[in-house]
Amino acid sequence: MRASCRLVVCLAMLLLACGLAAAQPLALAVAAATVVRDPAPGQDALDLKLTPDSAKAFAAFTVANVGRTIDLSVDGAVVMSPRLLEPILGGEIMVGGRFSRNELRRLAERISSGSGKVTVDARAE
Repeated sequence: MRASCRLVVCLAMLLLACGLAAAQPLALAVAAATVVRDPAPGQDALDLKLTPDSAKAFAAFTVANVGRTIDLSVDGAVVMSPRLLEPILGGEIMVGGRFSRNELRRLAERISSGSGKVTVDARAE
């Protein structure tokens, strides 16, 4: 196992042991927010690239919450709620679905300007 993966697993175990993994929403620092074309469904999507520290925290969060439904919110409004099937370790989040290109652009602009707060939270199930 690579050292970075071991670190992520250790952080996740520490969070779980302390009861912090699902205690509060995790605020994410976004380095870049852009609208891209998602090749799989052929739709526009919002690509969020996290800062290195946020990418590590998000990786630990996803390791700790595999199998659960995760709410991704911008300014407190849930924009997507996928079931987490596997850890997300690359520091990048794709937000797709029923958004128009203009809606995605507005979200990207708010997040890029720093006025849009991005958080993730595991639903209590």
